[in-house]
Amino acid sequence: MEDSSASELEARRAQGREMGGAERLSRLQAQNKLPVRERLAHLLDPNSFEEIGILAHSQSAELRNRTPADGTVVGYGRIDGRTVFVSADDPTVLAGTRGRTAEVKLTRVRELALRERKPFIMLSEAGAARVQEARGAIAAGLGLGFEHHFRMSGLVPQVSVLMGASFGGPSFVASQGDFTAMVAGTSFLGMSGPPVVKVGIGADLSPEAIGGVEMAAKTTGQVDYVGKDEIDALAAVRRYLAYFPSSAEQAPPYCEAKAAPCESDQGKDALLRLVPQSHRQAYDASRLITLVSDADSVFELRRDYGRNLITALSRMAGQPVGIVANNPMHKAGVLDEKAAIKARKFIEVCDAFHVPLIFFCDTPGFLVGPDIEKHRMVSLCGRLMNALIAATTTKVTIVVRKAVGMAYLAMCGRCCHPNAIVAWPGAFFDVMGPEAGVMLVHGKEIAEAADPERRKREILSELEAEASAYATAGMALIDDVIAPDETRAVILKALARAQGNERPMYKHRIDP
Repeated sequence: MEDSSASELEARRAQGREMGGAERLSRLQAQNKLPVRERLAHLLDPNSFEEIGILAHSQSAELRNRTPADGTVVGYGRIDGRTVFVSADDPTVLAGTRGRTAEVKLTRVRELALRERKPFIMLSEAGAARVQEARGAIAAGLGLGFEHHFRMSGLVPQVSVLMGASFGGPSFVASQGDFTAMVAGTSFLGMSGPPVVKVGIGADLSPEAIGGVEMAAKTTGQVDYVGKDEIDALAAVRRYLAYFPSSAEQAPPYCEAKAAPCESDQGKDALLRLVPQSHRQAYDASRLITLVSDADSVFELRRDYGRNLITALSRMAGQPVGIVANNPMHKAGVLDEKAAIKARKFIEVCDAFHVPLIFFCDTPGFLVGPDIEKHRMVSLCGRLMNALIAATTTKVTIVVRKAVGMAYLAMCGRCCHPNAIVAWPGAFFDVMGPEAGVMLVHGKEIAEAADPERRKREILSELEAEASAYATAGMALIDDVIAPDETRAVILKALARAQGNERPMYKHRIDP
């Protein structure tokens, strides 16, 4: 009797692992995609996955035998030894449509992530709700899972990986997450896919045109990382979570400290030569970040969106930090609508999970003109300033060169109460760019001068001294002027001084 029961149990479990059958699996692999449980094997520590709901299936009689695990695999496992809860769509089961039983499983695993204060990861490749089970009035009861994501926001890390076409609900869930990854060539994100768009507005569009990687990574900035394949995207999730605690009620995890490139003679020389004296000459701020961070620790987010601003995770002596840096290689490091959107969410994520923020300021100001105003730039700037001022995590500001107007404040200027604020010797502070200021105030005098260009240079020279880092330090508006090769030491001292000042606890949710 016991042998019979055990055999039946194993047979039912095997049926739950069957997925959509050999033909559909073959089609999946022809697209260079992994079966659902192989995806989880790459995501999680070896042999750590424990599945929940493997015996589940559709309650519709006609679909019961065609829906192993009801097309959604959920459970828990470990990443670097720490528990995470996961859900993963199986696109081989009824084209990945979401069934009602699958929603019950998802509700269960979300509730567990909330109750046990553990990260939640969602691997999405799902169509819309399964029409056979969701049409008619019952549709009024859909979407209750959004409350779980609302409650998880800022409490536990939320991660989404769009493994394929994920229009509709999965895209909405991804927007609620702290970190969203896509896969080049196979992932799509958007409100509705081509069939719905065709019915709704009569346009015959490809998935790429609606919500492909190019759109999400460069135009809308709704994705943080694009993997070259599925394995790369899943590895990025492991890397991302290594910088964060399992919940806001814990401190971020330290790892073994590594020397920074700038601590070698060659790296120090590279740092000293990196930034040109002329404010009009560009340099790559990502190089600056790499030089002062622990070796091999920099992980840039939203690389292709708003490239005039860099947001990256890194480590300083083993401690996770978030870095925000103007990048003069793109648009001279000006702040525009993309930079404001990118910085605001990054700041909120880091602050929610107690990750210190390091700012490298070198900006000529906010972009101006009627085009930028169409993006509600004033409101975006206000939201960014609110996030900065509200952030209670440790903040360190390094003014590398230009600190101009409101953009300086938005790069964690003095009014945002950084724990440390210093400047390199060539830095200058002003309400606007020096040339614009000179022409605004002294335009008439310059125009009437015998040699207008010479008089303009004379006035600029006089004002440079008034706006210099030394003048600013002389008024005690910054803590110090430092040599470039002192940058890492200043950051480490500020982090060490602030350590333990903040009790890990839930602070706030994170807006998309």
